[in-house]
Amino acid sequence: MKKIISTVAALGLVVGVAGTASALDFSMSGLYLVEGYMLNNADGGDNSVTNGGFDPYNDDAGTDSAWLHTFIVKPKLQVNDKISMHSELRLARYDVWGDQAGGDLDFGDGEEQNIDVYTLYMEYLSPVGKFRMGRCIVPPWGGEFLSTYTHADRLMWWPSFVAQPFELLVFTQKTTENDWYGYEDDADEDVYEIDLTYRTDNLLLLGGYDYFNNKENSDMGAANSWDRQQHQLRAYGVGKIANFTIEGEWGWRFGDWQDFDTEVAGVQEDRDVDAMAFMLDASGQFDKLDVGLMYFWAEAQDDDILTDADADETAAMQVLESGLGDDFNPYYILTGDLTGMLNSDVFMADSNMTESGVQSIGVHSDFQVSDQLTLHGAIGYAWADDTGVLESWAQGVSGDPTYDVDDEYGWEIDLGAKYKLLDNLTYEVRAAYFNTGDFFEDIAQAADTTNDTDDLYLLSHHLTMTF
Repeated sequence: MKKIISTVAALGLVVGVAGTASALDFSMSGLYLVEGYMLNNADGGDNSVTNGGFDPYNDDAGTDSAWLHTFIVKPKLQVNDKISMHSELRLARYDVWGDQAGGDLDFGDGEEQNIDVYTLYMEYLSPVGKFRMGRCIVPPWGGEFLSTYTHADRLMWWPSFVAQPFELLVFTQKTTENDWYGYEDDADEDVYEIDLTYRTDNLLLLGGYDYFNNKENSDMGAANSWDRQQHQLRAYGVGKIANFTIEGEWGWRFGDWQDFDTEVAGVQEDRDVDAMAFMLDASGQFDKLDVGLMYFWAEAQDDDILTDADADETAAMQVLESGLGDDFNPYYILTGDLTGMLNSDVFMADSNMTESGVQSIGVHSDFQVSDQLTLHGAIGYAWADDTGVLESWAQGVSGDPTYDVDDEYGWEIDLGAKYKLLDNLTYEVRAAYFNTGDFFEDIAQAADTTNDTDDLYLLSHHLTMTF
């Protein structure tokens, strides 16, 4: 509480300075979100497979329900027409009511008594372009399919010599700093990126290249030291023709997964990464009805990794984002923030599903009943891209060399409604049902044929205030 009071006092001081110094302009935005969730057949954070959220492998799992809230403040200090300071303060994020000490039931980061300075950076409009430096906001890249809204320590530059409709961005990112603190000569992780954007009224095209230089394990001794240099190509596009919109995103990561200083044939050999993912969404706007068809795919892990010491890492959901992008939420359960299925916003994604990849197809629609009320519906079907790795595990556990793990994750139906109470106050309710497929039953019964799975249900409501 003392930290919260101190921060509020500091913001008040900044406002006071801004009010007396004409050169300064202080503004602040943010949101407060109160949510209530009910997840049936869930095990909280106790289940070792799902790491929280739903537990489709166990029909005896209980029901998790909780109230939680999020409070985010985004102050901005405009020093002059060229320089501005930006920050994001998280006083709460998915903090559970009644668990103020941050115990086992905490959905969030267990920091209810503290303030997280999420971002803190400066922007400078120079003669050669805009610079951003510090702990920068990292919004979704292009779309949300392979991205997570987060932060990173970066030095970013948008050159002014690139004329519209093009935009160029280059930056360097310090992900991990080790050699400053200890004896390591070079044990950092850095990222270098270049993005090119083409933007018109009806078309947005974005291409990006990343180079990842990870040397965190380079000083572990001659026998165990290894480096990781990887490349990533990404493409995103969204185009509008009349009432129709097409959006697509693609990502491919390749390069070294582990480049050992000392290789041991058949035991410790250099391993590459070669992982890919893709999403396509086509939708149409018909008066007050918006309806679309979506397909997405993330590559599974090739089962060659079980027998070849130098086999490639191919599971796109593990390599690209430890699951799909945390902000990619077309389905309330399969891709929900608090469900632990295909992405990892709060709970980790299901490790069996990230290993097996995913393919999914579904339809989604929104209908604007009035200026205040919007209805939402979606039906999706998902299946594993490849179950080879899990089949090998299941055959070993069951003792049956022919044991098969089906690729069917299952199908989901979502219903939702959003009502605008005020211009900056919105109430939303959601309901979802997920019919679990044979994938979960085959895994559950590999060790014990008496095990059984269960379908999943979710009910939630959300009150959001923005300012």
